Amino acid sequence: MTPSPPRDRTLMPATDPDTPPRKRRKPAKPAAPPRTPAASTRKRATATAEEPSRRAKILRAAERLFAQEGFHGASMRDIAEAAGVGLSIVVYHFETKQNLYRAVFAEHEKLFGERLAELRAISDLHAPDAVERIVTAFVMPVMRQQARPDGKFYSMLTVREASDPHERSRGILRDYYDPMAREFIAALQRALPEKSPEYLHWAYLFAVGALVMNFFDERMSRLSKHRYKPGDLPTKGRFLVRFITAGIMAGPDVAPETAPPEA
Repeated sequence: MTPSPPRDRTLMPATDPDTPPRKRRKPAKPAAPPRTPAASTRKRATATAEEPSRRAKILRAAERLFAQEGFHGASMRDIAEAAGVGLSIVVYHFETKQNLYRAVFAEHEKLFGERLAELRAISDLHAPDAVERIVTAFVMPVMRQQARPDGKFYSMLTVREASDPHERSRGILRDYYDPMAREFIAALQRALPEKSPEYLHWAYLFAVGALVMNFFDERMSRLSKHRYKPGDLPTKGRFLVRFITAGIMAGPDVAPETAPPEA
């Protein structure tokens, strides 16, 4: 038997034709660098800053509904629905509606602080413009607050609470407003020692009435036949300061028989 000639291996396929070709491996992707604790903290902080807490959402919804419906007209369930949370979450944070109501006013303690800071910054209460500066400290922080988004709701809420016959049972004015009021009255008495102390106490309440009612200015457009626009806070604030200042300055002097003895 004649041996078959050797096959030319250069003409042979590299692999067996019956064997499927191997898949070529893709190069491995480089591993992502490990997340550092600082990066994780920054990400959490950003998310927290962008999305208000549920407690803050509840307080904003409560302020709006209490301003629109009053303490008795807004229920905890209504507030939970407006805040987009369950009723149990509202109860968890505040327990009762009265606690929630007081928390809304507590959120504005910064406004009280701004007014007192401006009052205490008056270095000379005997200066010719001292009364105007006292009134400016009383009025302008409130006007700036009204200009903020949703600032009108706190003004509406203040009017409701001040005019509510049941406000004494909640103690809002007593606990949050009276301490500030006493400091403003004391400043007026120092600036105007010749004026009747009784009048200056009444003058403060009259000033409160003018301040809180300035929010309801829609009639201005009708009364002026559309010459003057409601909501012009800078102009309104300037006029209000002059109006209150003039009223205080025009008050009666101390009666001669009750005047304090000269030192």
